[in-house]
Amino acid sequence: MKKKIISRIYLGLLLIASLIIVFEKSGDIYPALVSVGVFGAIFGLAFFVSARWLFSAALTGTLFIILKFLNQIKVHYYKEQLFFSDLNLMLDPSNQETLRHYWLAGLAVVAMFIWLIFNMILSWKALPPARGIKWRLASIILIAVGIWDINLTVNAYYTQWQDELPKGRGTVTNMVMSASDAQYQPPKFGSSADYFLQQAKKVTLPETQSAVKPDVVVLLQESTVNPHIYQLPTHVQLPDLYMFQRDAGISAQSPLRVQTFGGGTWLSEFSILTGLNTDDFGSRKNAVFYFVVDHLKNSLFHAMKDNGYYTVVLTPFNKSAYHAGHAYKTLGIDRIIQPQELGYPAGMEENLWKISTQDMLSYVKTILEKERAKETDKPIFIFSLTMYEHGPYEESHHDDYGLAGNIDSATAVGKFSHYMEKITASDPAIKDFSDFVAHRDKPTVFLYFGDHQPNINFDRYHSPLPDPAHVTQFTLRDNLQQGAPITTGKLTDISFLGGMVLERARLSAPAFYQANMLMRHLCDGALNDCQDNALVESYKHYIYQQLEAAGK
Repeated sequence: MKKKIISRIYLGLLLIASLIIVFEKSGDIYPALVSVGVFGAIFGLAFFVSARWLFSAALTGTLFIILKFLNQIKVHYYKEQLFFSDLNLMLDPSNQETLRHYWLAGLAVVAMFIWLIFNMILSWKALPPARGIKWRLASIILIAVGIWDINLTVNAYYTQWQDELPKGRGTVTNMVMSASDAQYQPPKFGSSADYFLQQAKKVTLPETQSAVKPDVVVLLQESTVNPHIYQLPTHVQLPDLYMFQRDAGISAQSPLRVQTFGGGTWLSEFSILTGLNTDDFGSRKNAVFYFVVDHLKNSLFHAMKDNGYYTVVLTPFNKSAYHAGHAYKTLGIDRIIQPQELGYPAGMEENLWKISTQDMLSYVKTILEKERAKETDKPIFIFSLTMYEHGPYEESHHDDYGLAGNIDSATAVGKFSHYMEKITASDPAIKDFSDFVAHRDKPTVFLYFGDHQPNINFDRYHSPLPDPAHVTQFTLRDNLQQGAPITTGKLTDISFLGGMVLERARLSAPAFYQANMLMRHLCDGALNDCQDNALVESYKHYIYQQLEAAGK
């Protein structure tokens, strides 16, 4: 008897917790309408199958809690809400090795699954099934009413929900609304491109040339940010890392606005390779490599190929990870190379979590000096990624900077030191390759940038920039004798880096990249941060509605 009382109290508390999630605090009614509809539909389906109301309620309530938990995992790692398109990333078999790298999150998910089974068994035994056909009929009606409620609410409030992105409105609402967004539609902005085109007349871009076509290397630095961005105790002395220095060999450098935090490397890849902002795609943002790349008309790969380049990706990931292989090919790459093909000792299916930045850049040199000769006599464009700086970062790492007791987050102490150890180890490789470029006989451009900040539980910043959690940096070096350095403002959007490469090399550019370069000049490198919102809307109307950059 005592066990029954305890189990029923437990199940009662479970239902109360799930109902709190159903009626999440919100200033609007539609999140509650969606949640009630989903709860009713799932409950009705479970009851139709089992005829046990407590089992059905416990199952539905636990699923709601688990969904909320998954949302919090994503917020913790990426500072973003969960959307339906994220299921493509989680369920894609090629991403399982990446997901296993976050083993603590995986362990928590397994624990939640076990908890679900436990609640199902407990609630199944707690009460006998209801008798009579009337209850089954009632469950069918409940399913129908729930689905009707969901459809009616989605149709009525979808536009309002879109205006709330990227946060949206409640976990269940975000999942349902983003799931209903199944048919691809290109982004829509503003009502006219006239304002942008009028302002663009004030800008004169450098004349293009075809006599000198430099080799171009673009390096994505995994989880790399200048640590001076953090608000650290005054006694902390950070190493003076070469990769963040400004010297005579630099043609452009500034803080960089990115659209992801703590992970989601493919989002930064997408922006630099397409010139588009991932936030423009709303709930599809995290699945741009799955659902958006097939609709794009332009890419940096295509622009380089139009200038006579041979294009290569050197990646430490397996070619199928996060659908990148398909994305690279769709965007126009000539060849995808993994370090294993150049002698690195590992299986082709492995993600090379521990490959050093020195190794990655030595393979870039191999491609420039040796592999290219086997494939082509064209100038070469290489897009490469590092991996060594990737997390997770150990809380147990030695406190190398005396942060213990001097910052709010105890977990950040060891993680910060571990992160610093990683980028300090990678710094000589950046300097070595920069020197290689500077002394190379062949004209060469080298751009490197941080794709996002590391997730080290450090949320205090020493930065005048808005939303500093989504700021890294970029540096453009070259040995060109032609042209002039590129002037940058206080902040450069990652979407402008591809156009910056074309401009520095004075290569010809299609209408899209000409607009990209013009907009960078008009707003001093800012895009969504631009103070002239009308100009941003007009520019995006031009690229999306007139040029149909994402409407193929």
